[in-house]
Amino acid sequence: MPLQILNNHSLKHHNSFGFNYYAEYFCLVNDAMELAELIMFVEDKQCSLTVIGSGSNVVLEGDVQGVVAINRIKGMSTSYIEGSTDCILELASGEIWHEAVEYSVRQGLYGIENLALIPGTAGAAPIQNIGAYGVEIKDILQEVEVYNRLTGALEWIGVADCHFSYRESRFKHEWKGSHIVTKIRLKLSTLANTQLDYFAKGTFNTFNPSALEIFNKVSAIRQKKLPDPKKLGNAGSFFKNPIVSDAKYLSLKHLYPDLVSYQQGDGWKLAAGWLIDRAGWKGRRAGGVGVYEAQALVLVNYDNETSDNLLKLQAAIVDDVKSKFGVQLEREPTALG
Repeated sequence: MPLQILNNHSLKHHNSFGFNYYAEYFCLVNDAMELAELIMFVEDKQCSLTVIGSGSNVVLEGDVQGVVAINRIKGMSTSYIEGSTDCILELASGEIWHEAVEYSVRQGLYGIENLALIPGTAGAAPIQNIGAYGVEIKDILQEVEVYNRLTGALEWIGVADCHFSYRESRFKHEWKGSHIVTKIRLKLSTLANTQLDYFAKGTFNTFNPSALEIFNKVSAIRQKKLPDPKKLGNAGSFFKNPIVSDAKYLSLKHLYPDLVSYQQGDGWKLAAGWLIDRAGWKGRRAGGVGVYEAQALVLVNYDNETSDNLLKLQAAIVDDVKSKFGVQLEREPTALG
């Protein structure tokens, strides 16, 4: 059956904020054959191509020209390395990330348990360099398979060539539009190598919690802090945690002894949620959007069909935090439309 491409299709159910903008062309891609058909269509029309997974890390700002393709390519497998405690977990890019994490911990594998309940697909993980509780995808990523539109071939790219940094990669910049992620390979382990530094004391009942115990605890914490996008539109963490110099950190720490921060290289990563909360935005609501009552880092959409009011709220928060603390916030979800 040929790939079905629709015209002027609503994206309301394909972005987690639920904004009702339209794609000029729209399709679901279920396998490599359909991806090849899609590329042919795009080249024939000479139009732009935007591939998204669950739409959980985008903010639609208007109708989208060209093709919006939803990645539904599935596949998951493990390969244990003989004579080693390492295991390679290979994921097709359309796999739901949280389901892959749960699969890994139920296999007794360590490495991505801290990344439980992060919304989105496996293909989006390296693009955003997702992270939580002291772990980033770059820490366990081995390589990424992409369809390179410049060469017309599938290629494997090593982690070093992706130029990862905090919530950044080449996929968000010079490779945007040209490199379509099709698979990722993660190096996990059957031996415990847990990262517990970002958890409060007493979080776990033992000094050496299993991957499954960490997965369950992270899931429980995130469920308390983050609203279900199926019930209340949101994109999870809306702002990046800003990184400031040692001098800036010391000046803020002097003024605010309860400042939440973590050392990052020769600087300090500040908790954006703490800054927003301390500025008085937590729980505030206006124009059908607001700041979530349980987590100031999350902006929510109650009933808006467009993103206009959300963008106004974003700008107001950024300006206020800059004015009060001298710290510039950056948005985490990417703009589309």
